[in-house]
Amino acid sequence: MEGDKTMKINLNIDADEKVIIGTKHLSEKLGIELSYSGIKIKAVKGEKLSLSFSHDTYTIEYSILPEFFRGLAISLSYIKDGEFKPLCQKRQFETCGAMIDVSRNAVYTVDTIKDILEYMALMGLNMAMLYTEDTYEIEKYPMFGFKRGRYTKNELKEIDAYASALGIELIPCIQTLSHLSTTLKWEYASKFKDTSDCLYVGKDETYEFIEDMIKTIKECFSSQKIHVGLDEAFNLGLGKRLKDKGYTPVFELMVEHVNRVCDIARRNGLEPMMWSDMFFKSGHLGGDYDYTSQIPANLPEKLAENIKLIYWDYCYEDPKVADSFIKMHTEKLKRETIFAGGIWTWERLVPSYVKSFATADGQLKACKDNKLKTVFATIWNNNCSACNIYAALPGLQMYAEHFYNYEVSRESLSQMFEICTGFKFDDFILLGLDDFSKTELEKYRDGNAFCVNSSVQHFFNDILIGLYDKTLSGYNFKSYYHKKIKALESLGDMEKMNDLFKQTLILANILYIKSYIGKDITKAYLDGDRKSLSQYCIKLKELLALYGEYHRVTMKIWHKQNKPFGWEGLDMLLGGARSRVETVIVRIEGYLDGTFNSIAELEDERTYYCGCEKPLCETLNMKSIITVSRV
Repeated sequence: MEGDKTMKINLNIDADEKVIIGTKHLSEKLGIELSYSGIKIKAVKGEKLSLSFSHDTYTIEYSILPEFFRGLAISLSYIKDGEFKPLCQKRQFETCGAMIDVSRNAVYTVDTIKDILEYMALMGLNMAMLYTEDTYEIEKYPMFGFKRGRYTKNELKEIDAYASALGIELIPCIQTLSHLSTTLKWEYASKFKDTSDCLYVGKDETYEFIEDMIKTIKECFSSQKIHVGLDEAFNLGLGKRLKDKGYTPVFELMVEHVNRVCDIARRNGLEPMMWSDMFFKSGHLGGDYDYTSQIPANLPEKLAENIKLIYWDYCYEDPKVADSFIKMHTEKLKRETIFAGGIWTWERLVPSYVKSFATADGQLKACKDNKLKTVFATIWNNNCSACNIYAALPGLQMYAEHFYNYEVSRESLSQMFEICTGFKFDDFILLGLDDFSKTELEKYRDGNAFCVNSSVQHFFNDILIGLYDKTLSGYNFKSYYHKKIKALESLGDMEKMNDLFKQTLILANILYIKSYIGKDITKAYLDGDRKSLSQYCIKLKELLALYGEYHRVTMKIWHKQNKPFGWEGLDMLLGGARSRVETVIVRIEGYLDGTFNSIAELEDERTYYCGCEKPLCETLNMKSIITVSRV
């Protein structure tokens, strides 16, 4: 793999041209070059992934192109180890891949997307989606994606061609109803806008707009499939349409809109798929998928025949939950069902591997047992895209292993991760600063938390306001982060991932100080311990320097991996966190020298945040951690 001495390989002369082209794209990651004098490798088209060795030739049987690349990576690892082992793996699904969010501020450069696609190909994944709300160019609407880093048509075509060369089907993933607030705020959209983030259902101008979207997408992608979104339209029909026409039941509006969007897709030669959650929000329990939802018996008859439904579930680990919802889809909606799970990268600074793996193990088992054809992992960005996409690689590997195996062990996952990426699995797992043991979670986790994100809470918890001080006080985070720091410091050269691991080490040091200093400063102030307050000012200046260092390395990473647009959001968020530390220093030093008679914020009562007494909890809005005032 990367960094190793180059190995020469000799592919059979009658190999598929796509095999040769794709292998050349992956040669740097594999550490190889094609040569007639190299190790003989024979590519044979077949029905599964199979590796064998005979008469000085390594044979790789494959049914899809990424299977060959996966087989090649495995074969090369065997050759380097000097121990070849026959292998046979048969795909559990027809299609498995990932949806990459390029709409929540971070629009990855073409080179970054290509790099991720290369890792996916080596893992054996054969599908990718780009989630674009308004981050693609539509010539007719210059304000669509204005200052958002939108992809040009040529950029999308370049990514599509590269994915195709690797045997990965690149499927466009757009929004044709909701999640469009970043473009609907402009004046041009007033003629088809219903609410701040939702299109006006039933208006001809709306479908002219959607047709322009789909025609643009058709031009840029070679796939005949299109993901048209249609999820989380919470305010459907409750804006201008409500004033114009009165209330219309959500199911009626959804069916009308879905059918018109599907008709546009059909006329443009595309096969549509959509998120299915809007059909499951009518129950009395609430939530994205409510099993008490009453789905009209005649809905399958009314719904467009050419639509496929995507059941997404990022939270539940019990395969019985996924099994029940898959059956509800197939039996009540009677459409082909696709499953989308999640690699937990959203609402956080670092990923949660524990949650990602636990959900994948249970959910994908249910998908296999129900014989679904297509599954994929989502890599969402929220809150200014603070989590690095490369940190999602172990999650992608998990999906790849479930693609080729019914059962997946930690040992096989670890081995394949190193084979496919060149990095040690246990090293990458250290990035999961929010990953606690099963025992810790059972004892300390809040019952309302699907996934803990303590790193975000400590990073943004304000030292003076201290909204989370009492809630987070019930666990020894100081000791926990100290162990993380020591483990990260022990790592060697992480090559192209050095900045990512440096960023995480700086973060761990910030969290180590932030996990205790707010509580301790408050106690010292209330006790009248001026000496300790003076000493804490020294520690605060150390913390201030760490915030500055974290900000700088994050900016370096952003401008290497992403387009510059969108950085301003994270820039302000990180800058604000650093600025608050400066304010604390000014306030304490001012109190000590008599400039301020008191520090009223430290005198205010600390309470459990929203009544949450368990320290391992979840926050879905970073701004809410800092202040109860408006930002």
